[in-house]
Amino acid sequence: MNMDAATLWTLLLIFVRITTFMVTAPLFSGRQIPSQYKIGFSAVLSILCVGMVKEPIPSLDESIIIVLILKEFLVGIVLGMVGNILLYAVQMAGSLMDVLIGFSMASLFDPTFGTSSQLTGRMQNALALLVLLATDGHHLLIEGILTSFDWIPIQASVPAFTDGSLASFLLDCVQQMFLIGFMMAAPIIGTLFLVDVALGIIARTVPQMNLFAVFPPLKIMIHFFIYIFILPSFFYLLKILFENMFGSMYSILKIMGV
Repeated sequence: MNMDAATLWTLLLIFVRITTFMVTAPLFSGRQIPSQYKIGFSAVLSILCVGMVKEPIPSLDESIIIVLILKEFLVGIVLGMVGNILLYAVQMAGSLMDVLIGFSMASLFDPTFGTSSQLTGRMQNALALLVLLATDGHHLLIEGILTSFDWIPIQASVPAFTDGSLASFLLDCVQQMFLIGFMMAAPIIGTLFLVDVALGIIARTVPQMNLFAVFPPLKIMIHFFIYIFILPSFFYLLKILFENMFGSMYSILKIMGV
């Protein structure tokens, strides 16, 4: 392949889209993956994709090239952010549980999102990533960014950035994230709420009892018992979450496609 100016500019634009996707997409954006590996993997995918582009860009003015680079930057971020928004439901559910248990006082650094998360949220996030890897979800993520070049050519404009349809869809994704997160946490939250009511009644009727010595271990024991009992439903909700995540990526390609 002759590396003329058109091919070099095409390679640059493809590299920008894939790289921005890698730094925002689920699993690949985690800080446990070194930046050198992300850049190297993006470069390899970009070189492989150059031959897939049907119409390499011709020689253009610098101003137009800058606009195209900005467009590819936004496309890659939006595609990766859609998947990450929905996956954040897993960590949000764990954080809601930990508030009622008391685990929120102990926080761990989450390398996937780059923030501090509670114990249950960190564990659920690890389980979700393991399930994503076990079901070849990372292959589907790579396939999604490669397919985006068929839906959104590198020379095409993206009207969805200005007509409001993209913003509305991202708000719908946030709504789905909260809905699935609350569904994951609802059994634990409901059970612990009833436990708090029962323990409050006991505290009023038996004031001699040492509340701080009895209640926290009891709530933790009930939490783990209920959590083990509802663990199969967690994996079922993960299945729904991943289906919505990949479906949302396909929908966002249709919205931004030309």
